[in-house]
Amino acid sequence: MMLAIKNIRIVLTAAVLISSLGLASAEEWNPVKKASVLYPKQMRDAAIANAEQYDWARSHRDGIVERAKPWYESTDGELWDMMFGPNITRAWMVWSDGYDPVSKKPVRMYDWKVDAWEHPWKVQSPHTGDLFPTNDFEAFYKSALDEHGVFQPERGDRSLLFNTEHPDPNDPLHTFCVDDGEGYTEDEKRWRFIGYYLKAGQWKQLVLGGINNLSQAYQVTGDPIYARKAGILLDRVADVYPLFDYYSQGDVYEKRGHHGFVTVWHDACEEVREMAQAYDMIFDAISKDPELVDFLSKKAEQYKLENPKDTFTKIQANIEDGIFRETLRREIGIRSNYPRTPIAVVTMKAVIEWPQNRDEVLNLISEILETSVKFDGLTGEEGLSGYTCIFPNSFASFIARFLNLDSTLLDDLYQRFPDMYLTYRFHIDTWCLDSFYPRVGDTGHFADRVRTYYGVAGNNADTHHFLWKLYELSGDPDFVKVMVHNNGGNVQGLGQSIFRDDQQEFQSGVQEVIDTHGTDIELGDVNKSEWGISILRSGEGDNRRAVWLDLDTDGRHSHRDALNIGLFTKGLDLLPDLGYPAVGYGGWGAPKAQWYMMSASHNTVVVDGKDSKRGMGSITLWGSGEAFHIMRVEAPQLIEGERFERTIALIDVSETDSYVFDLFRVQGGQDHAKFLGSLDGKVKTTDLNLSPSEDYGNNTQTRNFKTDANAGPGWSADWDVIDHDEKLTDTRDIHLRYTDLSEDVSASLAEAWIAAGLYSGGEAWIPRLMVRRTADSPGLSSRFMGIIEPYEDTPLIASFKKFSNNQDGAISEAIRMKLNDDREHIIACRPQESPIGVIKLPDIGLETDAQICFIAIRNQVIERVVLCHGKTLHFSDTIVRLPHTQPFIEIAIDDENARVTGNNPAAVASIQVKGKRLWIK
Repeated sequence: MMLAIKNIRIVLTAAVLISSLGLASAEEWNPVKKASVLYPKQMRDAAIANAEQYDWARSHRDGIVERAKPWYESTDGELWDMMFGPNITRAWMVWSDGYDPVSKKPVRMYDWKVDAWEHPWKVQSPHTGDLFPTNDFEAFYKSALDEHGVFQPERGDRSLLFNTEHPDPNDPLHTFCVDDGEGYTEDEKRWRFIGYYLKAGQWKQLVLGGINNLSQAYQVTGDPIYARKAGILLDRVADVYPLFDYYSQGDVYEKRGHHGFVTVWHDACEEVREMAQAYDMIFDAISKDPELVDFLSKKAEQYKLENPKDTFTKIQANIEDGIFRETLRREIGIRSNYPRTPIAVVTMKAVIEWPQNRDEVLNLISEILETSVKFDGLTGEEGLSGYTCIFPNSFASFIARFLNLDSTLLDDLYQRFPDMYLTYRFHIDTWCLDSFYPRVGDTGHFADRVRTYYGVAGNNADTHHFLWKLYELSGDPDFVKVMVHNNGGNVQGLGQSIFRDDQQEFQSGVQEVIDTHGTDIELGDVNKSEWGISILRSGEGDNRRAVWLDLDTDGRHSHRDALNIGLFTKGLDLLPDLGYPAVGYGGWGAPKAQWYMMSASHNTVVVDGKDSKRGMGSITLWGSGEAFHIMRVEAPQLIEGERFERTIALIDVSETDSYVFDLFRVQGGQDHAKFLGSLDGKVKTTDLNLSPSEDYGNNTQTRNFKTDANAGPGWSADWDVIDHDEKLTDTRDIHLRYTDLSEDVSASLAEAWIAAGLYSGGEAWIPRLMVRRTADSPGLSSRFMGIIEPYEDTPLIASFKKFSNNQDGAISEAIRMKLNDDREHIIACRPQESPIGVIKLPDIGLETDAQICFIAIRNQVIERVVLCHGKTLHFSDTIVRLPHTQPFIEIAIDDENARVTGNNPAAVASIQVKGKRLWIK
């Protein structure tokens, strides 16, 4: 049965190949395209002139020419032969979770080495350097070419399928690692050496690499030979491109069913856009090249192609119909992360039909923006420093190209879609310490750093001019600052393009902005509630710190990470998310990949061992103060319970240090497990009696649980953290201490599995904390209260004491902390729905109607008060009264005066200390 199906496919392939490609054989076809549109002649002229005048431009040109050299030196026939047909299974990986068949060492995902020029038709082991397959596949491939130049496997000379180093048929290694195009099998395991090479080497490196490098070389030299050679590759791709269907012909994670053309959808989308751009670059040259027509017409005759290609019009029809219109007819093959598909579509339409379709193109561009800026200026796709960047990155590059069609396009779009400002502001506002983005969704790997602004892709003239235009349109100098930051902190080289002659003027303008506004990007608390991330910040320079909270589990590439938190300080990510799922261990559905997306792998609470539902939480408290920053998020629907609420406060101890108050309230289900993990490192516990216990299970990648079933309030776990990437902790003694103040909990220290790199890079088991409460029946109500304390050398807090009071069902709680300099901090809270609406704690002499209050004390005197959703406070000999309930107010107090940190003294009615009324300013 399999043989019959295979033969049918081959017959169809041959039939399609020699059939008319519609426009390609239509003598009467009148092409719309008459010239390059995105890459007009003036760009080439500028490049040639700049290379003659400037050393930097000459160096840039020479680099491009050098990259194109292998194809330039290849014969036209060798270039034509590079493209292949669809009758070999393309494989996205040799074996996604496999190993080297010689050394038996793991080789996952994309770790196999491919160099199509140095080792054609081979992949190389990263461990031993051995080349696979062991047979001469190129000889077998050539023996199987049909009259149209397409590989037909049944035509191949199978006597060539042997290990060339072991030619004796009696040798046990005679067929070891031999691949006929469908892989080498051993013990029911399959290595697709050729299938992977075909994608990663022959297609990516030789065919696409040639098209892109040759077309770029033409752009900077004007030499028509580069254009001709790129045209040969494009035309041959067009001959066979309609035959490709990755859905039925290609594997991803050893499985079929992913749409695409030569490659899978996400790469196919970018590849066809690049081919359209390359075609546009070279069009002016190939449309006037009789040698191209002569060569391709002879090839058409030699290989019995229906389109004779005896005029350029027929070659143009072959390329435009065989690649671009074929893609437009089967758009599902490039259905990618938004808006990559519409950008590819608009690019193809503009390249082949501009200016006839001007209105259609401009309307499609507007549709992209209208769809993409709905969630704080973005699409809502998660993966904050990864997939989230797709829209802003691709749109910026896209518009830079289209400004060659209409120089006022960006101005017009900005006026129509002012939320474009938020689009490019987003990755400024969410960038922390100039080193990190919150690891929300599928993005990055464990604790890695991001040293550049991710709102645009790359550090090049197109992004420089785009950011400058945003500055001009918005007046926001931070767009200029991130440009300079991404350029290594200097102005030199900014805006410099071989295709432009205004770099000196551009750099002078940038320098003027920097002289006026400086280079520091000053960021405060940020609430991106539409997208689903909120960040509290404190400190300056090297002492900056930030705590973030994820509001949701919505959007493509999101995890089940509702109310997950992270913490950046001391130059480290001290509450790191695991990052992009570990798909290198068996694909997206494998247990280790699924672990990364589970609620239990994040710093949040898991109810009944289940992942949280899809949805978005809502901010119910937001306070952005001077030394106290707070947020509260509610999302009960995500656990299908009565309450799922987290309150986070970032509280300053000094200019260099802060700690985090963490209150998590949960109601619903009968098993509540709060998880917390930091970097790798030894963990020391205090006031816990740990002993081996049952693992948490629930399909998590955790092990070696040790538990104290009766952990009382005040126990702690202290990480002596290790920074494996930059080894910052080799010279600094940096810790993270978690102190738990919860009632009736068990506490466990365990190990959690992580992949040390993005796709491979080794595995590790790191410490992980679990605080848990259980009940015999549903309806469990829990309050997890803790202090997360990053410190260097010595803890910030010397002691903790918890106070609580249950008055008529109204529970008031407070933590009184003594700092190391004899100051004290008090944090008190009550449920929002408290029946008596006050916090009453007689043991410390505190009464307030606020839901949360904070008091800082120095030398027995109050120096700072914060009230959240309240208007009165009575503590010791201090009384604060507000005229109205305030969602948030912070008041600094000295001997004679009180200062409202938001500069709104009218928000306070009176403050009395020891019977004396203070002046409020």
